[in-house]
Amino acid sequence: MDAIKELVKQPFWIIGLLLGVVLVAFPCITIDKDFHWTTHPPTTLVPVAVGIALLILSSAIFAFTLVTNRAATSNDVGAGLDLNRVREIDGALSANVGGCEIRVVEGRLEDFAKEGGMAIVLPCNEYFDDRCVNDVRSALGAYVNREFEGQVAAFDTLVKEECRKKLGPGEAQQKTPDERAESFGVGRCLLLDRPLGRSVAVALVSTTTQRAGEGLAARIFYLFGGMRELIGQLADARLNDVAMPVLGAGHGGIDPPLALVGLLLALADAARYGQRAQSLKRVTVVVFKRDPTSPAQVDKVVVRRALALIGSPV
Repeated sequence: MDAIKELVKQPFWIIGLLLGVVLVAFPCITIDKDFHWTTHPPTTLVPVAVGIALLILSSAIFAFTLVTNRAATSNDVGAGLDLNRVREIDGALSANVGGCEIRVVEGRLEDFAKEGGMAIVLPCNEYFDDRCVNDVRSALGAYVNREFEGQVAAFDTLVKEECRKKLGPGEAQQKTPDERAESFGVGRCLLLDRPLGRSVAVALVSTTTQRAGEGLAARIFYLFGGMRELIGQLADARLNDVAMPVLGAGHGGIDPPLALVGLLLALADAARYGQRAQSLKRVTVVVFKRDPTSPAQVDKVVVRRALALIGSPV
């Protein structure tokens, strides 16, 4: 009796499935008085036909339920977000935040860094040293070795000189067990206006720290200080258009989707509450995509919802 009570509580497709199996099997089985059973061709086709109909109906209801639940789950992901605030033009997703257009595109940073009058923002460590510049696996190293080919050493020297001039004296830290270095802090920004005769400005933002016994690491909250310093220095240089990769997602070790969300939040915070004398007009965040056939570093679903989040009213 308890089993029957539990059965009637189940979804209709489960009940129909069990009844269908019973109706198909029952006419094909004979049980004698000693509870020995034998199989044979069905003695009547009516219950078999009804059982098959129930099996088909149960399968159809199960498939419908599965599709409906998936659609509901997909809609719930965007619940509370106004996705209409996100625009898509030529593959670029964007939202307006405090009068600043924040765009997210897929590709390589160098493909979006050709215009004069704009600034390229690149991540570096707290030491602003040559280890970042010479590492072609990092965003900074890849960009510098391509755009400053033959002048990488000169670029590194310029960075060291400008750090001491603009960021003040650093603080000696034990970088590795065998090396001490001068740290200028995390969340700091160094803006180089058209370095070595280039047409674009280059801004370095320290997004990672490295200490002996701890290794190299990035933190989301480093981005907030870095973006505020960046916008302040851009205002002084009268620059209002920047492009950058997903800061913190490389050697910093932050998962790319999380790094993107953190970066967009930091940009939105700086755009709304930062320097107003020279408002930032456009920011282009480039999500790395090796080639047209390769997957992007961050899925567009995440990008769209993150932009909807920062573009919503405060």
